[in-house]
Amino acid sequence: MNAGSKLIYPVRFAGKRRIVRLEGEAYFDVVADEEHPFVVQIHLGEITVLGTAFNVNAYADAPVCYTTLVHGKVKFSTLNAETITLSPGEQAVVFANSSTKREVDLEEYVGWVDGMYIFNDRPLGDIMKTFERWYDIQVYYETPNLRDITYSGSLKRHGTINSFLDALELTGDLTYKISGRSILIYDKADEQA
Repeated sequence: MNAGSKLIYPVRFAGKRRIVRLEGEAYFDVVADEEHPFVVQIHLGEITVLGTAFNVNAYADAPVCYTTLVHGKVKFSTLNAETITLSPGEQAVVFANSSTKREVDLEEYVGWVDGMYIFNDRPLGDIMKTFERWYDIQVYYETPNLRDITYSGSLKRHGTINSFLDALELTGDLTYKISGRSILIYDKADEQA
C-alpha cells in the first residue's frame, strides 16, 4: 500500500466474492479463484478480478481513480453502471460521471511498489500531492498557476524531498522555502524583485 492509504477487509472471506475496500493506492497480486472472484471497492466503483496483478489509485480526496493492469484481466464497474475490461498495459481512468481506457507505461504507475516514483509530463500539483502523502508535508504555491507546470523525472521513494526540490530549482524558474512541515513554492523572478 502506498502512503496515506487504507484497506478494509474481513478476518475471513465469506460468500462467493472476496471483497475489500480501498481508500488510497495499493498494488494487488491476486491468486486465481474463479469461484470466488476478488473485488476491490472504491468510492467510484469496484474492480472485479479472477487472478491478476494490478494497481488501484483511488484517494478519497481526488476526483479521479486510476486502475492499471500489469497482467491478467480485470473488470471495472463504475457507479453509473459502465463496465471497462482491461488488458495488460491498459488503465481505466474513472471520474464520477465519465471514464476512459488508455494504454500506459506501467513503470509510471507501479514503480512506487519498487520504491521509485516516475513521472512523465505530470503537473507539479500532482507530483507534490504524492509527496505530501509520502513525507507528511503540506505544499503551498505562491500562485495557483505554478501547480500546472509539467515535469518529467524520477525520485527514489526513500530519498529526501530536498533532492527533488533542488532539481526543481535547477530548472531555473522555481524555488522553494521550507518551514517545519510546510513548503512554499514560488517563482524565482519574485525572489529577485
